[in-house]
Formats: sequence, C-alpha cells, structure tokens
Amino acid sequence: MQKIIIKNFGPVKDAEIEIKKVLILIGEQASGKSTIAKLIYFFKTLVRKLKFTDIYTDDIDIDSYFSYLIQEIFYNFFGSTLNLPDFQITFYYNLEENKYLQLKLGKDKELSANFSVSFFNDNFNNNVKSKLESYDENQKCFNHFNEEEQKFELLFDNPQDQELRKLLNDVFENTQPDNPLFVIAGRNATVSYSDLFEKYLFASVKNSVEENDEKFLNLKTQTIDEALMLGFIQRVSYIKAYLRKFDGFQGLISRLTTISPLMELMQKNKAEKVQQMVKNQLNKKEEKKIFLTTKVIKLIESILKGKYFIDNDGEKIILNNQEKIYLNNASSGQQEVIRILQDVFILIYLNRKVLRVIEEPEAHLFPVAQKQLVELLALMVNYQPENQLIITTHSPYILSVFSNLLFASRVVEK
Repeated sequence: MQKIIIKNFGPVKDAEIEIKKVLILIGEQASGKSTIAKLIYFFKTLVRKLKFTDIYTDDIDIDSYFSYLIQEIFYNFFGSTLNLPDFQITFYYNLEENKYLQLKLGKDKELSANFSVSFFNDNFNNNVKSKLESYDENQKCFNHFNEEEQKFELLFDNPQDQELRKLLNDVFENTQPDNPLFVIAGRNATVSYSDLFEKYLFASVKNSVEENDEKFLNLKTQTIDEALMLGFIQRVSYIKAYLRKFDGFQGLISRLTTISPLMELMQKNKAEKVQQMVKNQLNKKEEKKIFLTTKVIKLIESILKGKYFIDNDGEKIILNNQEKIYLNNASSGQQEVIRILQDVFILIYLNRKVLRVIEEPEAHLFPVAQKQLVELLALMVNYQPENQLIITTHSPYILSVFSNLLFASRVVEK
C-alpha cells in the first residue's frame, strides 16, 4: 500500500490519502485536486529521473546523492521555495515497511529530502556498487537514451544499464516500468491545430523547460504544467505515428489474427496435427486479446459516434460508414476524448504496465459517453494487475459509474 501525506502545500492544508489501484479526486475548482494528482505523479515518477552519474565517489553516498537529485528535480518542477509557506510532504512507497521519502522546508526556506531509515538497504547498495565498479569510466554516464525514448519506451543501451534500472524500480516499489503519463486538461490543443503548430508548441515548451533548468535554485519558476504538457505532446506524437502506420485501430486488430507467430506457423504447415496443436496454444491468450480489443473498439466507436481513421491526410471520424469529418472539425467532446481513447487502446494492444493520471476525463462529454469512457478505463486498469489510474474530476457521473462497477464486482465475487 502507498500513501501520501500533505501538509500546507498550495491549496492543500492537510490531506492523507491512500493510493490504491483506482483513485478518484472529486471536488470544486481550486480545492487542490490537481495539486494532489501532480504530487503523486511527481513521487511515483521520480525513479525514472534518477541517474547514477558520479555516484559512489569518495565523499558521496547513495542517500545523500539521491537526496540532492530529488531536490533539483523538485525545484525544476515547482520552482523557487522562497515564497512558499513551510510545508511537509511524505510519500510512503511501502506503508507496511515504513519506507518513505519526506520533503520539507528547512532553514532559509531550503528544501530537504529525507529517506526513511534503510530505504536503500545493504543489498541494494552492494549490488549497485558492484555493478558500477565493473564499468569503465566512459560508461558511467547513464543520462542518455536511444531512439526508442522518443517513442516513449524507456530503454537502455546495454544489459548492465537495465539491471541498474531494475534495482532502482525494486527499491522504489515501481511495478509500472512502462512509461507513465499525465493526461492534461485542454487535450484538444493537440487536435485543433496543424502538425506544424504542434511541433512549434513542443519546441517552445521544451525550450522553456530547459531554460528554467539552467537557472539558479531561487530563480526557478514553476514548470510542472509545461513538463507534463511536453510529455503529453510527445506521447500523442508517438501514438499518431503508430496508428498512421496501420491506418488506425482496425488495422492493428486485423494484425492480431494475421501476424501472430503461431498463426504464421499454422498457415505454413498444412499438417492437421500441427494446425490443431497451434490452435490449442493460440486459443486462450490470443482469443482473450482479440475479444478485449474488439470490445475496446466498440466502446471507442460508441463514444466517438463513428470510426476513427488516420492517414497522411490527417485524422478523421467516419460517421454512418460513409460521412467523413476531419478531427479538427469534430465536436469539442470528440476532440477532448480522442487522445484518451487512443492511449487506452495502445496500452491494451501492447500489453503495457502503466500509471495514468487523467485530468477531467468528462470534459464536454454527455453523461452516457462519460459512463462508456469509465467502462473503457476500467478495462485498461483490469488488463494488468499493476496498472493504476488516478482521476481528477468535477463530475458526479464519473464517481457514480465507478461506484456501480465496484458494487457489481463485489456481487460477482459473492
């Protein structure tokens, strides 16, 4: 179990929240929903920003080194702490084992980051140290990623790097190694404008974040919204390129039954016994995935009131199997929800273990569509035991649909 305790940070004066598989933050505007969601996202994604450069030199140990990195990351996101009231934020990565990271303001409004005792146990320290000592000096910088990082798939250049990342994931209780995402409000900005505008926007936001990173601590401004936007635009760019390659959702579903290695073996080998053997192996896993993705598509098309399609001319929605409208001319509800729908489909299709934080998923949607969207998100959450969903919302419909699904689940269990 994970938990966050917030005292006197932004609009949140006192909050203690358990972070379960599904967390819904509902309330009035300016009540602190987004602040809580961003803090949870900050703590749960810290592990992805930590690197091993220069660690275990003569005068630095792992606790103090990572504490320093976390201070730097916090200032880059939330800006200078000089004008903030004294606050204290404690994030329990494992409540049962009392494993936590605490951030608070100390003397002269300087941020301190403190780990609980034995957060980094001896086994972790020894494993990291032995792996680092086996590296050449020119291999000790891990703050670089290959081309797959641009596709939002965080990979490392060699097996040793992956082993170190796994050690970090284990100690920070990170069971969602695939790329986390904060789905921002105002998602139609990635629909309403041209790809060229999207590229300019991405470059502008990236430049702003990088310039802020270079500033002295007390001169830094809050850039977490820009950083989240940067990650969101990057994710959208990858999804569009991926879907364009296969002409949309239906093209990917058709591949499930045509390019499976087992299907290929069955098609190549005419022997009846071999075909039957392959079918038996294929049945459960492949049939489940085909059934689920088909169910996802039905929900998506019901929410969009049409079929989604993408090619070199752009993104379109086909209504009644004939009338075609470009996505940038679609309704505000269709524009706001499409990025969520695309992301959920890709996560299920690629079998990812993820954290998703979604701001106001109900934006511009009729209650019936809100219900269908929650059902879709429930499919995504349940597809992998490790998947986790955090939502900020103003809509009582969102809360009631989740409540109904939970009640139905308990009835089924009984």
